[in-house]
Amino acid sequence: MTRRRRPAGAKVRSLTGLSLRSLRARPLRSVLSAGAIVLGVGMVFGVLLLVGTIHSSFNNLFSSIYGNTDVVVSGEHSIGSLPESTINRVREVQGVESASGSIYSVFRLVDEHGKVDRSRSAQLYTVGIDYAQPEPSDAQVVQGRKPVAGRGQIEVARDWADRQGLQVGDPVRLSTPTGIVALRVSGLYEFKGGLDMGGYGTASMPVADARRVMDKPGIWDEIAVIAAPGTSVDSLRQRLDSSLGRGVEVATPKQKSAEYEDQLASLDIVLYFFSGIALFVGAFLILNSFSMTVLQRMREIGTLRALGASDRRVARSILAEAVLLGIVGSILGLALGAGLAVLLLKGMESMGMPVSTIDYSAGAAIGAVITGLVATVAGAAWPAVRAARIPPIRALTGGSGPRKALTARRALVGTVLFVPSMLVGGYAWFGTESQNPVVGVIGAFSTMVMFVALVLLAPFVVLPLVRAGARPLRALMPAEGRLASDAAQANPSRTAATAATLLVSLSVVVVNATIAESFVGSVKSEFNKRFARDLTIQPLGYQEYGPPQAGLSRQLRERIAAMPETGAVAQRRSIYLPDLPGGGSQGTVVAYDPRQYDRVENLDYEGAPKAEILNGMAAGGVVPSKAYAKAQGLEVGDTLRLDGPAGVRNARVVGFVDTLEAGGQSLEISLGTMAAVYGVTNDSQLIVKAASPDLRQALDNRVNALLERDYPGFEALSNADVKKNVTDAINQQFSFFNAIVAIAALVGVLGIVNTLMMSVLERTREIGVLRALGASRWRVRRTMGDESLLISLAGTLSGIGAGLLVGVLWVFGMAQTKFTGMTLHLPVTMLIGLAVAGVVIGVVAAVLPARRAARLDPLAALRYE
Repeated sequence: MTRRRRPAGAKVRSLTGLSLRSLRARPLRSVLSAGAIVLGVGMVFGVLLLVGTIHSSFNNLFSSIYGNTDVVVSGEHSIGSLPESTINRVREVQGVESASGSIYSVFRLVDEHGKVDRSRSAQLYTVGIDYAQPEPSDAQVVQGRKPVAGRGQIEVARDWADRQGLQVGDPVRLSTPTGIVALRVSGLYEFKGGLDMGGYGTASMPVADARRVMDKPGIWDEIAVIAAPGTSVDSLRQRLDSSLGRGVEVATPKQKSAEYEDQLASLDIVLYFFSGIALFVGAFLILNSFSMTVLQRMREIGTLRALGASDRRVARSILAEAVLLGIVGSILGLALGAGLAVLLLKGMESMGMPVSTIDYSAGAAIGAVITGLVATVAGAAWPAVRAARIPPIRALTGGSGPRKALTARRALVGTVLFVPSMLVGGYAWFGTESQNPVVGVIGAFSTMVMFVALVLLAPFVVLPLVRAGARPLRALMPAEGRLASDAAQANPSRTAATAATLLVSLSVVVVNATIAESFVGSVKSEFNKRFARDLTIQPLGYQEYGPPQAGLSRQLRERIAAMPETGAVAQRRSIYLPDLPGGGSQGTVVAYDPRQYDRVENLDYEGAPKAEILNGMAAGGVVPSKAYAKAQGLEVGDTLRLDGPAGVRNARVVGFVDTLEAGGQSLEISLGTMAAVYGVTNDSQLIVKAASPDLRQALDNRVNALLERDYPGFEALSNADVKKNVTDAINQQFSFFNAIVAIAALVGVLGIVNTLMMSVLERTREIGVLRALGASRWRVRRTMGDESLLISLAGTLSGIGAGLLVGVLWVFGMAQTKFTGMTLHLPVTMLIGLAVAGVVIGVVAAVLPARRAARLDPLAALRYE
């Protein structure tokens, strides 16, 4: 029994050794294949680290600021403000030990010249709290003491103070909603959890002083509740929830953290999807690479089969190579991913995400390695099966067998997969339910199926492009062009598979660019139609969603309105809701004085006469955007229930507005309704119009002088500046995802290099004949370069075409569903750049193969078997 088992074990060991020798015998192919795995795993690992860092940062944030808190009372999703009387109602609930109210805003550090820094390090998230109540956070004073009300004092986080060179007792000048305020640092504190806000600073001050400085009288942004000893937190939460009613959120710190986790889920899915593209293209390169190596090792496989190796062992030897490459590539990919995570984190920071240093975790590393190994084995599985099915006689003769022609069945399967997956993917990404994580998963899956369909359809597009590109090459370089085109068309399936790697990655770039350009172009068109304003006053770095904003004081509004050059000043307040009234979508609630706002904006109202709509809004009615109304099936006269921390109202729909604000998902109300329901009394922006066109420049100069002198934390933007800010924000988000997709494009370049290197081996004797007949090394190089150019251009053009097809159809679909009013704008500059990039890719990818081909010794090449 034992003697019979040893030879079998020896055979297994010899096949494993054969896999190692095969990898060593073809070092460049091994390096290129492993490179695809490195890039794919690196991208996955980087994204996993980024996602883990974002979640751990928010978990740490909640555990620090609510360290001693049992229940938090706020507006739903921490949006809006509570009436000041709410705290007395909270304290009357059985089981409440203490209730501490707080308000918050954003200050900016002012230097000795009265200037503020726009960077995040100059921003100070400041909380006004009642120091007579127990501390709701886990912060501890490590130097100095807590501030005393009425003395102009503030305490700041020690890490921020160290970065700014501040110590206890130092004066600090801050730009606040009410202007520049001089305070003195009374103490420094630290969070037990070592909270890191990614450069942002945190501070606290007595609530009485904060109300004056922040211009927030009569409200609370949050109330932190500590349960009495022996009181169940869950029962206390239920009693508070019952007492405070609708519109008020009563949650434990853990529940609030989970709420933010849910809001981040859609971002996680998008990040996973884009990193998956790189891995998908990498797996496809593995498939192509091992398919080619099986053809090159035909006699070797035939010899193994003749010596008694079973089909399973032959397949196992191919898979063993893939596993070895996968292990090496995955390990190297972890090193790359660690570096990519830092770059991705910087990208998230640039979009205002308060993330800290990278949270390296073993789980992310294990997940990335497993994903890389699975993708590698999946890519090598079909070539391994093909190798096992090759008849021994044909393998010994070295014949590859008849090449299969393209069939109508393949085209049909590709089309059947492509059309529905494209439609489902488009609706999932951009439909009215796009923020639902389940819908996001469906969108990611459908889009990946769409890419599989594109790979199936690639030969029907790529090969005609190769033939079309061969004609001018033959005209310009008769000899080299003909050899290159013949080589590219000799193995059409390999050429199409190689070009497909570029097709997939570049099509994603084109889709992103088309949607981004359509957003930008549509927003610009809307701004051009509606802007009757001259200036927009807002805090530096203003966003309608994300972290708290500074807010604008009534005093600033009054001072601008009193200027003789001012014709009109309209207040604008906005909040971003994860669930708009009626449910089903996230969006923005915008508030303004309808009649005053009509003087500075030319909004396109529909559903009733404009005057009737404005009067209805002033009387408490609501005006939803057309897209939001369409998604919810709203008609004029319908009623929407508005639930907020300050109150509940049933508001009548008095008309609609055609706008792309918040992506077309917005609800417009009056200032009175905003205050009565959501408790928001601070202006987000001031919209200013000059008394006459010839006073615009004078108004601009006067307002900017006022802001520079007394309110350096705010800015006055021209209409062109507003457009630029909005378009830059849109482009920034899409560019972040395109940067991830660029990794997949790089994998595509490796695929072309790999294919050309294989082509050099296959055509060794042909190259030897050419050299023996007098062909120079330069001519051989040009032949390889022309072949690379044909493949890369075919992949680039097909990627542009596929991306345009999907992008255009998705834009038209978006205009009919969630983004009513959106129009198609093509990214012409991007398309030209990609076409040029296709030429560059072709030239760069051919460098190594062309150099190797030109260096072949003619005599050795003629003897090559």
